[in-house]
Amino acid sequence: MKLAAKSALTALLIGGTATAGLAMADIEDARSLSEAKISLVDAIEAAETHTNGKAFEAQIEDDSFSPEFEIGVVADNVVYEVRIDGETGEVMSSREDHDD
Repeated sequence: MKLAAKSALTALLIGGTATAGLAMADIEDARSLSEAKISLVDAIEAAETHTNGKAFEAQIEDDSFSPEFEIGVVADNVVYEVRIDGETGEVMSSREDHDD
């Protein structure tokens, strides 16, 4: 019985830590989004125009010094990762994404 209680407590602590990490990531994403001068919709439109494709996922990156959007786009059956500057709306980079 003691082993089951310890296992349950360990699972609860690990789950709580993971949840706290997710909440912190959301706070950082919100901060980055508030600092961006363009919207997520604007970033998606820029990526789609650049690749002549359709976006299937989009997120703001919170691990850089200025806001950046990372947009996943499919064009001609090729998956691209397009990075958009969150301040200017310019395409920073575009590459085939072989991870997906």
